[in-house]
Amino acid sequence: MKCDIIIPVWNQPAFTKDCIDSIKKNTSGKYGIIVIDNASDDETKKYLETLKASAALPIKLIRNEENKGFVKAVNQGLSASDAPLLCLLNNDTLVTKGWLEEMIAVANSSTDIGIVNPSSNNLGQKPADGEPVALYAEKIRQNSGQSVELGAAIGFCMLIKRDLISKVGLFDEVYGMGNFEDTDFSRKAVKEGYKCVRACGAYVYHRENSSFSKVRTFDNDFKRNKEIFEFRWGKPGRIAYILDLYDANILKRLEADSLKLARGGNWIWFFTKNGEQIPIHSNIITVASDKGNFYLNTTFRVLTKKKRFSEIFVGGEKFKRSLEALSFIHKAKVRYY
Repeated sequence: MKCDIIIPVWNQPAFTKDCIDSIKKNTSGKYGIIVIDNASDDETKKYLETLKASAALPIKLIRNEENKGFVKAVNQGLSASDAPLLCLLNNDTLVTKGWLEEMIAVANSSTDIGIVNPSSNNLGQKPADGEPVALYAEKIRQNSGQSVELGAAIGFCMLIKRDLISKVGLFDEVYGMGNFEDTDFSRKAVKEGYKCVRACGAYVYHRENSSFSKVRTFDNDFKRNKEIFEFRWGKPGRIAYILDLYDANILKRLEADSLKLARGGNWIWFFTKNGEQIPIHSNIITVASDKGNFYLNTTFRVLTKKKRFSEIFVGGEKFKRSLEALSFIHKAKVRYY
């Protein structure tokens, strides 16, 4: 199954060359490359023209004479492809051996998987100081075939099924130069019944924000896009489930509720004392305490959390009263589950 790799480029000739070289070295199977040159300077422009002229890679080059922004460039690439799979890739990334094949295998493992990210320093999988990326990626490949559901995919390297684009459309160009367009697209995918997942056995290293940091209006653009996104989808909630008193039926219901909330982009914490098996999801966090210090430790975490909870759910009346008495500090609504 063919996959087109779509790479928007705005200058950064050294990074772009490193990215393309890493694709040549570490990618097999049927793929093409679509580069959208967003009005780069002469050095980058000449490199890309030379690259296209060579017969070494199947490359389609689209040149914009003005910088149309990241999102419009992505859409140009998506529209220029007829492949059943598409992979958005930032030009400041380094792909590693087997990256694309593994992402495709995960995407094809289930019809309800619509978007796939690789493992990456962007998502918390970081090589140790001084550890070569290739060596770390070799360890990551031991997780081949495994995936973890995400609250939203990140656009630095994002494999998308064509049938998903057919249902939700292209990326919304209201997000201009970029930021939140990938999260917005992920929300649309989830609304259509698809999942966003991380392919645990694929690895792509990202030199984070190396392009955006050069845009003078970055801070204002970020604030504007955040406001647009939250107007559409709401602010993500931060919800705590404190498993003090419950039974098997309650736990089953809480697990289903938390998974639904996590898929909507909310962040969920479970405070446990019995080693309960909580659904595995990027937005679901388990905090385990020993039984003897459970109430003390949980209260401390609730009161000292920098990003405060919006809601706290408990089972027992005594602990609920205790947390309600402290609501002037933690500011959350305290409810029974």
